[in-house]
Amino acid sequence: MKDFVLDDGFLQSCIDLPDEIRETIVSQLRAFAENPRDRDLGVSRIEGSRQILSLPVDHTYHIVLRRESVTTLLFVAENSPSERPLSKRGPSPDHMVIAPVDALDRLLVEGKYLSLAKHLVNIPAATRELGYKISEIEKILNAHLPPEARRFPNWWANQKSGKRAQAFAWMAAGWLVSKVDLDASALRFRRNIKVEGAS
Repeated sequence: MKDFVLDDGFLQSCIDLPDEIRETIVSQLRAFAENPRDRDLGVSRIEGSRQILSLPVDHTYHIVLRRESVTTLLFVAENSPSERPLSKRGPSPDHMVIAPVDALDRLLVEGKYLSLAKHLVNIPAATRELGYKISEIEKILNAHLPPEARRFPNWWANQKSGKRAQAFAWMAAGWLVSKVDLDASALRFRRNIKVEGAS
């Protein structure tokens, strides 16, 4: 199965959608990953672009994606996806977040770390760094973290592959863990900032 790459706006565009729509998004992405040429999916090109495609979710929502050497999930749009501005370039390798369908399923459907992703997505863009106690992260999640989160700094490691649900949640939201101090039960996040003009 082919992995996707997340663009900055994808998570933000679908994170607050109803549960059933998020489930259908993941289902459509799974079907697309298995057979992108399946005519039953209803994939169409966005007018004026060869690589930007629209994948219907239902009669209202569409997944907008860029199909090149990798498929980048741009955003989920209501009604006409061509009304939104489209970026011409994909993310640089330094800022790329790999999104296997199973990771999207764990985040958007199972939702254990969805509230953390929602919280981080809604931090004002001017904020570049955040500090939290592990107990504050648990309050955001409204759940206890596994014991490993308090014992092993590697539990907080950034991982681009999407295989670890907790790391996928903060990285998909545009953040990286920059410091872990388990003695103080604290950590810091920094925004994963793209440098404008960098290729």
